[in-house]
Amino acid sequence: MSEEKRQVRSLLHAALVLLCLFFFGLGVFPGFGGSAFLLFALMPIGFYFRLADVFLLGLMCGLVLFLGRTGMLGGLMFPPLPFAISLAAGLAAGKSLGFTKGAFDWMKTGVLGGRQVLIVGAIALLSAISLVCWYRIVHPDVSDLAKLMPHADPAALIAAGSLFSISNAVCEEFFWRGAVYASLERALLPGAAVIAIQAASFGMAHLHGFPRGASGIALATIYGCILGWVRKNAGGLLAPVLAHVFADLTIFSILVFIAFGK
Repeated sequence: MSEEKRQVRSLLHAALVLLCLFFFGLGVFPGFGGSAFLLFALMPIGFYFRLADVFLLGLMCGLVLFLGRTGMLGGLMFPPLPFAISLAAGLAAGKSLGFTKGAFDWMKTGVLGGRQVLIVGAIALLSAISLVCWYRIVHPDVSDLAKLMPHADPAALIAAGSLFSISNAVCEEFFWRGAVYASLERALLPGAAVIAIQAASFGMAHLHGFPRGASGIALATIYGCILGWVRKNAGGLLAPVLAHVFADLTIFSILVFIAFGK
């Protein structure tokens, strides 16, 4: 392949990866339900040009939007499910179509030494303080989430919170700091742009989550930048997953307080 063709292919790769994330971001807004099908339409383009990232992002992002809009986000344990299904589908499709070479090299734990443990601890504390302050200052209406809290004894509630926090952290980190982050890297975007773009996508997905609204998007985007930096620093997903678990435990605790503490 000539240098000119290589540059054109690189630009096409970057443009299509960014288009996938653009459609995914649009999909969180009411009235853009067709974004999932636009993402599915990018899959044959990725297949034709043998751009594994475009094919797999179109599949995974489209599935997350489609499953979310068909009601699979409606229960306490369901938020991680669309991500888990989309990741499993991406892995299965990648293997069956021969896209495994390099397409899943992001599935590694990375380093978790003393420095990373201190960083994770600091982020856990900072995220807990930030989430509590955000709730106290913004006073968001999260009654739709609070009513999903299970009516159970304390031991069962702790178990439910732990299960949710771990599964949600693993799925979201595999999705954003894993698949999305690696796709942006392979599109040869600068390191700072990779961290910023994956964080912006992560933030947009929180429009109706916790935190939510414009302020929630901003807070989640900043957090996504921090987790992106942790992923780069640690060289894998274990450190950002652990940090994310503590944030989700804080969110679960706040929702329990809203549901039962008044």
